[in-house]
Amino acid sequence: MTVELAHPSTEPEAQRSPVEPASPRWWFLKTTPGRILIIGTILAALGVLSAFAVSTTITDRQQQLTRVLDSTEPLAFASGQLYTSLSVADAAAATAFVAGAEPQPVRQRYEQAITDAAVAVTQASSGLTDADLVELLSRINGHLAVYTGLIETARTNNRVGNPIGSAYLSEASTVMQQTILPDAQALYERTSAQVDAETTASATVPAPVIIVVASTVLFGLFAHRWLARRTKRRVNPGLIAGGLAITVLIVWVGTALAISTAGSRAAKNTAAESLRTVTGLVITAQQARADETLSLVRRGDEGERKQSYYQRVEAMHDVLEDYLAQGSPVARDQLATADQLLAKWRQADERISDFIKVGDYPAATRVALGTAEDDSTPAFDKLNDSLSEAITESRRQLRNDIRSARRVLSGATPGGAALSIGAAVAVALGLWPRMSEYR
Repeated sequence: MTVELAHPSTEPEAQRSPVEPASPRWWFLKTTPGRILIIGTILAALGVLSAFAVSTTITDRQQQLTRVLDSTEPLAFASGQLYTSLSVADAAAATAFVAGAEPQPVRQRYEQAITDAAVAVTQASSGLTDADLVELLSRINGHLAVYTGLIETARTNNRVGNPIGSAYLSEASTVMQQTILPDAQALYERTSAQVDAETTASATVPAPVIIVVASTVLFGLFAHRWLARRTKRRVNPGLIAGGLAITVLIVWVGTALAISTAGSRAAKNTAAESLRTVTGLVITAQQARADETLSLVRRGDEGERKQSYYQRVEAMHDVLEDYLAQGSPVARDQLATADQLLAKWRQADERISDFIKVGDYPAATRVALGTAEDDSTPAFDKLNDSLSEAITESRRQLRNDIRSARRVLSGATPGGAALSIGAAVAVALGLWPRMSEYR
């Protein structure tokens, strides 16, 4: 039997069966262990991100509160002291002029007020970085030198009985009331606004922290449920431990931030507001005292001075009445006493007005400068003392609130970071056994 072989050229070509291309490098991520790895990586990243968000937010808040305590609030207080000291100096200068013989206590009050103003200028300038505020403070300092020069000229003429002394005194008071005090008020208002702005910033709701921590919790719940369904194990100790760490983080840091926020808001809305209110009352009282005494010096415009006095006193009474009507105002006792003394001071001034109406200026001067219980000076001095005590109490409360808001955050930064990182480690340790089950 003969077998004929086909020529190779006539053989049909071999057909290759199609071969699947090599799997791409990320094929592992589509498998169950790959997905476990993805979930673990995301949870770990969220834990680290939570640690970063918590530590950054708390550190920033502590720095803001420290800046308020060490820089902004002292600057605002120095500006307020400058404002009140200038008002005290103007009132004391007018009182000394009216007395004629210039009583030593009144002269000392004027000199002390000028010294306090100079100290306040120095304290305020040491903390100023804003060019506009530096220029404002320089203008106050320059006009203050003009004011003290006019006062000394008025004092010299008054000692020798020269009537032109009253003109110099009036000119000095005009410089104070229309130039120096408005600039001092602008300085005080702007520095107080900085305190408000920084205190408000330390009381804002930390939305980024809430979002990051909430995302971590939600993704952790999803991961635990997915892992339980896929691996048929309902409890994963690592994820449970991580969840507990995040829960402790939320309770601890959330409570600390809530208490700190409440303290910052109390400092802004209660103590800081009280300090501004009382500072304004002190300044208005000193201006009213200057009006009262100048009405005895400039006998041609005593009616205008008296009208200004009554307007200031009525404004003070309205402010005190509104303030005391609040629920729990700071320095309530001192300001309630101040309201009573304000009424007593006005009664003494009405006696001064009665003497002026009949032209008995010596008797009016005795009531204005006398030391009897129903004279003007004792009532005014006691009023000023009560307001000064209220300023001290308001500032003490303000700084205590800010310190408390800062103190409650102590330890939250390292604690929060440790809990977040611990949660990430716990998740990794919890997922590794599930990963090792796949070969």
